[in-house]
Amino acid sequence: MKGSILIYISIILLIPASVFAWHYKKYVTPYGDVCPICSKYGVCDSPMTHEQAKKALIDYYHKKGLAVQLEGKYGRFIKAKIYDKDEVVDVILFDRLTGRIRSIIY
Repeated sequence: MKGSILIYISIILLIPASVFAWHYKKYVTPYGDVCPICSKYGVCDSPMTHEQAKKALIDYYHKKGLAVQLEGKYGRFIKAKIYDKDEVVDVILFDRLTGRIRSIIY
């Protein structure tokens, strides 16, 4: 009994932490990030149009050297894929009301 407990503890301690690391070299969309058009507190003067939101996303990710492909419009939200060259590095939801950008990769 004591031997099996020691084996389980040894296995748990020997599992490399890199298994749980993010697959991309840096975080593409930090948690709770906001569009520069809106304030840091997630408040826009008025809801952005789809065209304003598209331009804001392209500008935001272009500064990081990434490309944006819009996937769909769902009410006040826009779903988009973020690319680094030909690789999808993030999938995000953009809230046109608050300016919040949320990664939805699980």
